[in-house]
Amino acid sequence: MIQRVSIGLVGAGYWGQKLLPKFIEAPGSSVRMICDIHPQNRGDIEKRFPGIPTTDSYDKLLGDRDVRAVVLATPLATHFPLAQKAIQAGKHVWIEKPLALCLDEGRRLVQFARAAGTILFVDHTFLYDPAVSLIHDLVKNGDFGDIYHVFLQRLNLGRIKRDSSVWWNSGPHDISIILYLLPGHITSIALHGYSYLQEKLQDLNMAAIELSGGTSAFVYHNWLYPENTAKLTMVGSKQLLVYEGKFDKRSIAVSEYAVEHGVPGQPLPHELPTTIPSRLIAGRKLEEFGSQEPLALAVEDFLESIRHGRAPRSDGDFSLRVLTVLDAGERSAQGGGTKIFLEV
Repeated sequence: MIQRVSIGLVGAGYWGQKLLPKFIEAPGSSVRMICDIHPQNRGDIEKRFPGIPTTDSYDKLLGDRDVRAVVLATPLATHFPLAQKAIQAGKHVWIEKPLALCLDEGRRLVQFARAAGTILFVDHTFLYDPAVSLIHDLVKNGDFGDIYHVFLQRLNLGRIKRDSSVWWNSGPHDISIILYLLPGHITSIALHGYSYLQEKLQDLNMAAIELSGGTSAFVYHNWLYPENTAKLTMVGSKQLLVYEGKFDKRSIAVSEYAVEHGVPGQPLPHELPTTIPSRLIAGRKLEEFGSQEPLALAVEDFLESIRHGRAPRSDGDFSLRVLTVLDAGERSAQGGGTKIFLEV
């Protein structure tokens, strides 16, 4: 019989109410209590899930000895103080991305969790998409050859945050994907951000990222866009790939291509000397990644890491690497897009 992990969920708003069913449905968890300071959110939970107690007291939740793990689905600015308090109470912690809003706070949380011997998990959901795992294995096996460039787009018209910029909301997804998929490490970032809807919060940005080994990456985020997409385009020396990450239309397309370099210094037959022909040869859809939901797999990894005392894929150390790039991007944007170099 599976040992159940007793869960306390903090934050029953939009995302908390999406997370809650995943923990309820997971065979290895038992949701013991839900904490939210807003009466309306607690009322919604009490109607939908009448068997789960609610409270507006975080201290009460932390004081419950049966609660082994705390799931934080709260605003970004609250991540550090709430997570710190939970770790000090001996609880394992799930935090919605990013780990924290500044690098120093992120480092301290990782140190606290390591000293306390507790699991610190950050919800970089795309690391658990079986489609992304498939791409990871293809890259590792050399199917794409050398990776020249990746272009990541996270675009939509919908929920616009009022407490944080598009970089801090969408950036964690794409930076985590880059760090997970690509063999090199990020050496620099230059981020340009633009504010159209709110004076001090950027709702559009473009980042140019350089990695060791010569790979480049562009990351484009926009909260005012007529298409809802989370797309990755990868250009390798052998093949091209396009991945759509939105769950309802998730897909992977791979294409082979040819570039006719010819003999250096000599034009190809029937071509102008200033032209190098290139063309697509064949394309195919990859469908063997299945239909498992990434968020459910993330919940499973979190619970298994607690039961077996092992680090999850999306642990504090990995998320600290993500936070390091996010912090560098923020400093770049504040400097008008100046290139920020990251230490190896």
